[in-house]
Amino acid sequence: MTISGIAPDRFANAFRRGAEDASAALSKWLGRPATLCVERLDALPISAAAAVLGSGDEPICGCAMRIDGVVRGLLLLATADAAGLALADTLLERPVGTSVSWDDLERSAVVETANIVGCAYLNAICAALEPAGSDGILPSPPLFLRDFPAVVMEAILLEQPFPADTVLLARTEFRIAGTPVECGLVFLPDATGLAPPQSPTAEPRGRP
Repeated sequence: MTISGIAPDRFANAFRRGAEDASAALSKWLGRPATLCVERLDALPISAAAAVLGSGDEPICGCAMRIDGVVRGLLLLATADAAGLALADTLLERPVGTSVSWDDLERSAVVETANIVGCAYLNAICAALEPAGSDGILPSPPLFLRDFPAVVMEAILLEQPFPADTVLLARTEFRIAGTPVECGLVFLPDATGLAPPQSPTAEPRGRP
């Protein structure tokens, strides 16, 4: 099986490298030890995409980044709503449980983190899939989403006009200063696969 014409093991290598790079970038930004560990990488039919995000009866939160350039698609970092709020508290160096709603401060902390993590993963994906002569990728600023899984998936599919038949789910553990947060990193590649090089290496972008 291939994904947009690309062997899954190439994606697996990219996600492992992305976790290493994201850990280093996040630790530097936070000034605290931070690690990301890909516990499992699954290739799933797009029809199952909403189910991988949650049970359906509990809201989730996430940040989505549209990708253009040598690799095209969409990257979504998603977690259960309560886990997302716990992540915001950890990022803001507050006791877990302080945040009870998604106010501007909580959203900003999570979006900026997704920006750094997403770009590290995207650069690793780009390097693994097109290592020679690539001009890189151009991600959009992260878009914060919070709703039920099916609604979130519908929203990101609207941003992806030509989705592939398969999505990749990297079941990932964040660990910041020893505090773990379970999340999922979903990569929805474009059905057109790799594109001709045309844009610069991904750098964290400001929010819209």
